[in-house]
Formats: sequence, structure tokens, C-alpha cells
Amino acid sequence: MVLWSQFLVSASEMVVNGSATDSFHLHLDKIDESWVQKLPALDYAIISAGHWFFRTNYVSEGGRFLGCIYSHDPNATYLTPDIAIQGVFRLALKSINDCNNCSRMLTLVRTFSPAHFENGAWNMGGTCNRTSPLAPEEINYNGVEWDNRNVQLAEVENAHKLGEKRGRTFDVIDVTGAMSMRPDGHPDVHWDPFWAKGTSDCIHWCLTGPVDTWNEILLETLRSFCFLFASNTLKSTFEHGDSDYPEQRNSLNQPGNGRPETEKCDLSKGRWTQDARGPLYTNFSCKTLPYQRNCFLHGRMDRDFLQWRWKPDECELPVFNPRSFLNIVKGKTMAFIGDSLARNHMNSLLCLLSEEETPHEVYREDEEGKTIIWHLPRNNFTIMVLWSPFLVSASEMAVNGTETGGFHLHLDKIDESWVQKLPALDYAILSATNWFFRPNYVYEGGHFLGCIYCSDPNVTHLGPDIVIQGAFRLALKSINDCNSCSRIVTLLRTFSPSQFENGTWNTGGTCKRTRPFAPEEINNGGLDLVYRNAQLAEIDNARKLGEEKGRAFDVIDVTEAMLMRPDGHPGLHWDNRWNKGLSDCLHWCLPGPVDTWNEFLLELLQRHSSFLLALEVMQQQKLKN
Repeated sequence: MVLWSQFLVSASEMVVNGSATDSFHLHLDKIDESWVQKLPALDYAIISAGHWFFRTNYVSEGGRFLGCIYSHDPNATYLTPDIAIQGVFRLALKSINDCNNCSRMLTLVRTFSPAHFENGAWNMGGTCNRTSPLAPEEINYNGVEWDNRNVQLAEVENAHKLGEKRGRTFDVIDVTGAMSMRPDGHPDVHWDPFWAKGTSDCIHWCLTGPVDTWNEILLETLRSFCFLFASNTLKSTFEHGDSDYPEQRNSLNQPGNGRPETEKCDLSKGRWTQDARGPLYTNFSCKTLPYQRNCFLHGRMDRDFLQWRWKPDECELPVFNPRSFLNIVKGKTMAFIGDSLARNHMNSLLCLLSEEETPHEVYREDEEGKTIIWHLPRNNFTIMVLWSPFLVSASEMAVNGTETGGFHLHLDKIDESWVQKLPALDYAILSATNWFFRPNYVYEGGHFLGCIYCSDPNVTHLGPDIVIQGAFRLALKSINDCNSCSRIVTLLRTFSPSQFENGTWNTGGTCKRTRPFAPEEINNGGLDLVYRNAQLAEIDNARKLGEEKGRAFDVIDVTEAMLMRPDGHPGLHWDNRWNKGLSDCLHWCLPGPVDTWNEFLLELLQRHSSFLLALEVMQQQKLKN
């Protein structure tokens, strides 16, 4: 069905001398009950409103007159359409969240669809007679259509957060960018202008035409929600019905690959090869995808960077199989320990696993999500991120009561906040390096050793690799010294490079590339590999000591692979509310190249599963004796 509600809120047309004016009084605190009362009967609600705000409308809220849109009244506050649109969508989505009989409903907001009048407005001779699409670089990302889209996205995000607590589901059919490139898809003069003779229609879309793509996006969104709500039969249809994915998902040691089963493939050496299948999830299908890493939500238009897979030189790396992963970790607990890249890694894993089972957030320490715990009840698998950007004890320096962003680091004192959680873990993934690249003062054994990136003339200047190696040495020693950690497998994720060009993060640096590098294009003598090698040296030492104690250590060696992916960062397409105008060339888009880290992870878990099985057998024998 279609339910007419051009403003979504209560609206009454203004009449002058008995004639309708096409202008309205809008009430941002009064919902249009004509559609809200139908909600309990719906399974899906697709909200689609925007263009009626672009007329002379008078806006009120709470009994107060706020101002007007497109009015020449000199005594009224002038409002832009996006302000009213945001208020309207806020109330509409709140009304859905407040609906007590709407527990099964999925709500989708179709983002703003641009008009394409050229050489005048609709009633001033404007036309749209183009015959081909625009390229992404030809559209104006600063236009009003983007303002309107962004306020819609902001309200969907707020509704989604509130809805999670109430069992509601919200998502977006984000068409603004795609349709901004299709000025050729409107009727123009080829319509039935019964009420507006001689004018062009550059708002609506021809059928058939580009508007059909909206339903392709809709179908993809519904497919993703089948994994959440549908029967096993329907889920199986979507998973396997017409898939051309190869069934090489369980092990690197497959028949016919020409390698002995006991040989260990070096996953870190290889190249990126084109793969038209793309990622296993989308920014629509992953319900746990964080707002900051949703690059497409923040306006990234290119998709080619998703069409690449990592190909090790010595073997084939299987596509990530969430079922295989969950079979290994069933009944276990995994922690990602480190900085925001540890969280980036965990969020990728959550998205990949959500194709098999939806993770449930069960604990969050604070709004920043420094410690978050997720649970997958069907597989009794717990996954968490533990914030510890240095792994060792650190205290931020303050000058005149103001934090400086620099730290005092103690290489002989471990950060107990994560170490105390080790006995509860089966898998610990250490992921911390990028906070060492700031003015940090380093101590060990009560002695001041020197500083990193400080301008003090009378102190020893230390390279970050020296301090990184010291921090990982203590972290791995703490795991080896843990008397209650006999079953733990420790994996170290190696250094993930930032890839700013033409400046640093705060001096205008950007990352605008759209395709990977080849191996011969990267700098194999750069500092990124120096930092990686410092980590590898310590994991080798820990492994030798751990063998004597029944500990297992290994490496998720991603450094070289990620040096080839300058196209995988958010760039300007992130939630940069704290750093307006700055690019993020450190973290990774989701979906994106970071998903390969979890393909590495799955292979390592398969290699170590026999180790864990042997430990369990030994423990059972000890209990019997």
C-alpha cells in the first residue's frame, strides 16, 4: 500500500480569501495520525518524504512559531528545508519506536531524491534533457540534497540506537548519491502535465528507469534481514539459491593444491587480485557496523575498492566462512586488546559472523565503547574489545589542568585492566601500535629512558619501534606468566600502516586513491616494516618460552598486505564531528580490506584447533588421575 503523508507530521494548508495557497502550517510536535494508526498492521514501513518542504511553509513546535521556509515575510525567522526535514523525521521515527504493537516491523528511510532542473526552476522554464549519467566527480556534494540526506541519516542513527533497546529495526535506502548522477532519468516534458501545461517534470522518474535501482537496494536490504528474522528455508534460499561462490571455505590444505597437508603457507606474502564477487556483507546487511566506519553512509561513492581479494603467493586463501569460524569458537571467549584498530578488527568480525548469527551487545563500559562485550547465544561465543592503547601502564600528561595528548609510559608495569581478564579468555588478539606516535615519555625500572616525538633538547630521543618492542615484550611475558591461562591462544596483529599523502592527519593529509598498489609499488624499506619486525622479534621470544609452558603464540601478519591498500581508508567519509575537514587514513572502511584480517584469523584458528584439542585431552587426563 501507499499512504499519503507528504510531511509525515500534522499539516494544514493555508487559505487566503477562500483559495488554497499551496503553503502549509507544519507542526513538528504533532504526528500525522493517518499513517501512524496503520503501523500495527505493517511488517515493513518505507518512509519517503522530502519535496513538499520546498515551498512556503510555516513551522511551529510546542505551540510556538519557529519560522518559515521560502517566505518573504520580513518579520519571520527564515528556516532552511533541512531543519524542518530533520524535525519531521525525528518525530516520525520516534512515533514508530513508541508504537507498542509494532515489534515485528522493519522501518526503512529512503533518502532524499534530488531534482535536476537546469536553466530555471520548475515554473520558470527549467528542463532536464540530458541523455547520459554524470560521473561521481561531476556532482555537487555541497548541494541542498546532501544536507537533507545527512539530517535523515542522523535521525535514523538516533532511532536505531533507541530501537535496539526496544527490539525495533531501522535502516536506510540510501539513494541520494546514485540519483544525483542521473539527471537523464526524469520525464522532462514527456509526461501528462494536466495541471502544469508546458512545464518539465525533473523531480519524478521515468518507468522503466533509474528509480528501479531503489528496489534493487530494497531487495538487498530485505535479504540481509532474512538472516535475522526469516525461516531456515528462506535463509537457505538466499544463502545458496543462486550463489556462484566456490566451496573452498574450510582449509588451505585442500585436495589438488599441490602442497603437503603439513606445510604452512605464509599468508603475509602475496598480492591483491580482482574479484567481482565483492564482500560477504554490506553496510546495509551488517546491523553492528559502527557509524564512524560506515564510509558509504558518509558519502563515499566509489565501490571498486571492494572488488579485490588477497592472494598469498604459496596457496589460496579461502573466503571467510562464518559457520566454520563459529564451529571452532563455540563455547569460547575471544578478546581484541589494544586501540581503535583493535575495535576496527572486531567490528569487521562481527559483521562477518552476523551472516550466520546476530551478535548481541551485552555490556558497554562507556559511550566511547572502550570496553564492549558481545555474545552469540546460539553458539555460546563471547567476543570483546578491551581498551589498552599501549598495553603497558600509561598516564596522560597535563599542563595547567589541560590534557596534552602525550603520555608517561612505563615499560616495566603492565596495564592490569586487560591482564586481569586473561584467565577468562580462550583467544587474546593483541593490537596496539598507533598511540606510540605522539610525544610520549618512557620509563623503565624507575629510570627515565627518553621520549618519542618530543622537542626537549636535553633528553634522549627514542624511535617508536624501540618502545613498541618493549611494550610487546612485557605484554607477551605477562601472558606467559599467567598461571591461570593454560588454554589461551595469543595472536599478535602486526602494524597496520596509516597512508596520509600530501600532509599528516592535521596538516591536510588525504588518502584519495581508489585501487590497490602492486607489491613492487610499496616501500619495503619503510618504517612500517621496522615496527612490524619489532613485534615479530618479541612474538618469536614469547613462542619459545611458551612452548615450555603449554602456551600458543602466533601472528596475524597484515602489514605488507595493508601497505598495498591506500584505497581502503575512510578519507573524508567518516563521522569527523571532532575533527571537521580532516581525513581518516588510519582506520579502515567496513566493508573493506580489513575483512581480510579475519580470513587470516580463521586460518590461524584452524591451525591451532588441534593444539587446543590436545590441551583439553591433557586436562581431562589430569582430572582422571
